[in-house]
Amino acid sequence: MIFSIDRALFDLFPELKIGVLVCRVDNTRYGEDILEPALERLRGGFGFEKAQDHPHVQAWRQAFAALGMSPSKYQSSVESLVRRALKGAVFPRVNPLVDLYNAVSLEFLVPIGGHDLAPLEGDIVLGFAEGIEPFTPLEGGEEETVEKGEVTYRDRRSVLTRRWVWRQSSKDKVTTETTSVFMPIDVLAGLPPDLPEAVMERVGRYFREGGTGEIVESDVLTSRKTSMGFAF
Repeated sequence: MIFSIDRALFDLFPELKIGVLVCRVDNTRYGEDILEPALERLRGGFGFEKAQDHPHVQAWRQAFAALGMSPSKYQSSVESLVRRALKGAVFPRVNPLVDLYNAVSLEFLVPIGGHDLAPLEGDIVLGFAEGIEPFTPLEGGEEETVEKGEVTYRDRRSVLTRRWVWRQSSKDKVTTETTSVFMPIDVLAGLPPDLPEAVMERVGRYFREGGTGEIVESDVLTSRKTSMGFAF
């Protein structure tokens, strides 16, 4: 399988970095609980009045605006997570792997996706939609057709994530039956340059300490390297 990024995306975001993890997991087993500590740290030391005031969240708001999307209507996944966490209500537990990447996303304040590799068809592309690709929302509902020019993650047949890091498809959702997963880490300009590597190291340490999975492939894609191949 190949994951590639449309070079046109780098015309708009030349410093974009996408960290990539391909992992084998036992998604029926929990290791150390890192979600609750991540929530406690965020709530105790966020330091900003609103989620959108944090520079990492602001970077995504600016990126969405540059793509012609209303940042108040379409919130990046990291903004949605921070908003939910700061409300202080019970944070939803989904399954070990989803809880892991939600925790790490909150720890580093960066969007992290999780895509079950088994249902995917063909290669994965991050790029601009033609406006004919189908998408089925994670939360249910009827199949949609994405808008032309949307930034999407997609396979050969359908869209996996709409509006870049806004909404994920039900096609490749991570469940307790997931055994192999593709995890992109989307890092915009202005964020720490070693952020992708720091996130990947954190995920790898969790797997090593808990014996719940392993990283089988990892890389960081940039304007100088826009694709990678991997087996799973």
